[in-house]
This record gives sequence, structure tokens and C-alpha cells, in this order.
Amino acid sequence: MNRRTFAVLTIMFLVLLMGSLLAACGKAKDEAAVPTPEQEEAAPVALDAKPLLEERCTSCHDLGRVERANKTNEEWKAMVERMVEKGAQLNQAEQEAVIQYLAETYGP
Repeated sequence: MNRRTFAVLTIMFLVLLMGSLLAACGKAKDEAAVPTPEQEEAAPVALDAKPLLEERCTSCHDLGRVERANKTNEEWKAMVERMVEKGAQLNQAEQEAVIQYLAETYGP
């Protein structure tokens, strides 16, 4: 084998080795990015309540009604629960986020 062939084979080997290492690192990174069920429970996603309020509550009334109200946390909780009973589409986490937002933004 001459020097040129040896050099080409060495370069090809190094390129393949580096490609394999990069692929392995990328796969490990992708696997780490997928949360396990335990991680999902431990780190809940923070909900942005303002868009929820604007999207879900204005299907029945305008936001002026909400903006004029001046309720405590417990009063907002009762109001949101009543709206859910009437058909507002909010799961439990969304309800809690909206109640907190309402109490902070439109509370006494």
C-alpha cells in the first residue's frame, strides 16, 4: 500500500469515526430532551392564563365584564367553577392558572 492510499484510508476512517461519535451524541441529546412521565409530573408546564382567559371566556361574554369585576381569590374560584359547569372548556390546571391570574389582575 502506498502512502497516498494509506492517507486516504486514514482520513476516511477518521471521518467515519467522527460521524459515528456525533450521531451518538445527537441521539443521547434527543433522548434526554424527551421527558419521562416522572419528569412531566415533577415539572408542570407553566400556563399563560391571559390567552386562556381571552380565548375561552370570550365565547360567552366580553372581557369588559371580567375587567369590571373586583373579586377575591375565593370569589374568582367560585366564578370560574360556575363557568366550567356552564360549559367553559378549562381543565383543572387551566382553571387554577386563570383563577390566579384573575385574582392578581382583577382582585381587590
